Amino acid sequence: MIAVGEDTTLASAVFDTKTALTLTLAGGDDYELAFTAPPAARAAVEHAGAQAATRVTRIGRIEAAPGLRLIDGAGRAVEGDFRSFDHFA
Repeated sequence: MIAVGEDTTLASAVFDTKTALTLTLAGGDDYELAFTAPPAARAAVEHAGAQAATRVTRIGRIEAAPGLRLIDGAGRAVEGDFRSFDHFA
């Protein structure tokens, strides 16, 4: 088990209502690739995305503290109970 957490910044996403936020974060299947890379690799990741004509968006960072923390564009915590299907349960 990996004991790290993630801070996800919601600044690049636009949500009209709490329902939209809930559906976006926990509403079902998604088909986007999420991955981690060290900050030193940022330019290489952006270059690889450009070479592949694929948009790459930085959405957060890995932290030592376990858990998922959602952060709005002003740096404030976003509270909510966002649960979706657990493939490993």
